[in-house]
Amino acid sequence: MQAEFRLDSNTLSPALASLYKAVSDKRGLHAAIGLGLASLGKRAFNDASLRPAPWANKANGQPSRLRDTGTMAKSIRMTSATTRGTTVGSDRDYAAIHQLGGKTAPHKILPKNGKALFWPGAAHPVAFVNHPGSKMPPRPYLPFDKSGRPTPQAIRLIEQVLRARVHSRP
Repeated sequence: MQAEFRLDSNTLSPALASLYKAVSDKRGLHAAIGLGLASLGKRAFNDASLRPAPWANKANGQPSRLRDTGTMAKSIRMTSATTRGTTVGSDRDYAAIHQLGGKTAPHKILPKNGKALFWPGAAHPVAFVNHPGSKMPPRPYLPFDKSGRPTPQAIRLIEQVLRARVHSRP
């Protein structure tokens, strides 16, 4: 899953837009912003205040942590920065459904080890189970709302990076 971000008049105030024009190294600016946005996405797994929207609870009513091994959180990165914008995202195949929500396709569940599946109360042996698919609510972690606009935290980060770049010019 990739989220492309471009600075434009919908993102920047008029004052910041004039600062943006003053930055000559747009690729470097976009790279710094991309790294910051990726950092916000990673930190959202542990800090609910950084999430674009509250996460729905799990099916059993427990709060969702979206964290089993931490692989998805660790996979968030800036994947490109150009003179036109930056792209952040994750290479995990399940990242998009967690960010956006959706329905998984029906599929067979097969045993990983051995010849059969086991769980208490099932008629055994069970060679496989036909899973009907699951409806997943969105649990966004990248700093963009559902329409793709940056969150207030992301805008503050962009402003900080932009001001630092303008004020560090020789």
